[in-house]
Amino acid sequence: MIQLLFFVLFVEGFIALLLMLKIGPLRDLVMKALEQLKSGKGPATVKTIACTISLIFASSILSILKIQSKGAKLGTLTPMDQVLWRTNLLEASLMGMCYLTTPF
Repeated sequence: MIQLLFFVLFVEGFIALLLMLKIGPLRDLVMKALEQLKSGKGPATVKTIACTISLIFASSILSILKIQSKGAKLGTLTPMDQVLWRTNLLEASLMGMCYLTTPF
């Protein structure tokens, strides 16, 4: 596993070096290869990120509702439940703002 990590880091460093150097044909070849590699992958990446944020957002909302229903059963929230509720609420509100302001 470590060998794979070092190989990927070496390849990334080598590509970065080729892009920094102004060697004409070699740099053009790397640019064309990178364009071919990333073509068509943008919409899939955006959809994956949007689904991930949506699932985390739904999980936060579910946790908030679960804590509220527990508080309704007991009549009051424990201090730990209050901290968890506020943390989940903050997380959900930040993700909601990110989700609403980002044009997917």
